[in-house]
Amino acid sequence: MPRRLMIVALVPMLVVGLGATASAKKKAKAEEAPPAEAESPPAEAPAPPAEAPALPAEAAALPAAEALAAEEAPAPMPPVNAPHWGGAFRARWVSVPHWILSSFTKASQSVSSYSIAIEGYRRKPDEDNPNRFWEVSFAVGYQNMSAPDGNWLGKNKIAAVDTDWVQFKNNFGFWTFDLTFIQRQYFNDVFGIHYGAGWGLAIIQGEILRTSSGGACTDANVGDPSKCRPIVCTSPGGGCTEGELQGTQSRPLGSDKADAPRRFRENSVPGAILIINLLVGFDFRIPSVKGLEFRLEGGFYDALFLGGGLAYTY
Repeated sequence: MPRRLMIVALVPMLVVGLGATASAKKKAKAEEAPPAEAESPPAEAPAPPAEAPALPAEAAALPAAEALAAEEAPAPMPPVNAPHWGGAFRARWVSVPHWILSSFTKASQSVSSYSIAIEGYRRKPDEDNPNRFWEVSFAVGYQNMSAPDGNWLGKNKIAAVDTDWVQFKNNFGFWTFDLTFIQRQYFNDVFGIHYGAGWGLAIIQGEILRTSSGGACTDANVGDPSKCRPIVCTSPGGGCTEGELQGTQSRPLGSDKADAPRRFRENSVPGAILIINLLVGFDFRIPSVKGLEFRLEGGFYDALFLGGGLAYTY
């Protein structure tokens, strides 16, 4: 029995000894293992991505810098010889004198009338001379071409047979459309000259009425309306009244003769004709009002003319 008791007493001691041995082994392993702080460097590797939020700020700074550079950059200069645009109003005295008409008539009535027009133009400075300008102008207007009532006789016609009393009715004239090329030369801030040429189209308005004058007409008296006129006209002062001539229209058409006149409409008048435009004139600037100028000019526009205008260049 004492021996059994001894064995029983040794068992707890063995258990305690085995537990102590296991604890010692665990402690030795723990001391051999590297410290936990040694693995911390890999944990710091993700730190660089923390700088990523700075990229949007840098990207935003680029447009701001570009905008600042754009504000500081000088504005682009306009071309030195850039074209200008403008508009003008013109009014002219128009004439077709006897000395022109006498080249193809023995008797005629001179034209002394008027024309008006509005125009728009494009003006460009010369590359070599800043005081010289090249201009293209387009105009729309009306030119009255009515002559007073009176006798007309062609150059190679017989006065007693072919003389006609001619009337221009219903504001006989032209509705005009023209394109003109002009050069302007200024000598200072106030004074300059211009000259040019162009062409256009005239739409004819109104009508021409003819009545044969009497057989008493001769080359010598064809210009005297008291001696050479239609035989139905009896006014003591010469000439004819509208009622006297209108009364002849009751006669058959085509029966117009010197001894039996019948007023009729001239059908050979075309609906439109070509315009030839030649001009020369003076320009006067107003220094206190930039762009404003006055013009005086003369020339040929299917008739001789002399006139003026007011223009403004933008």
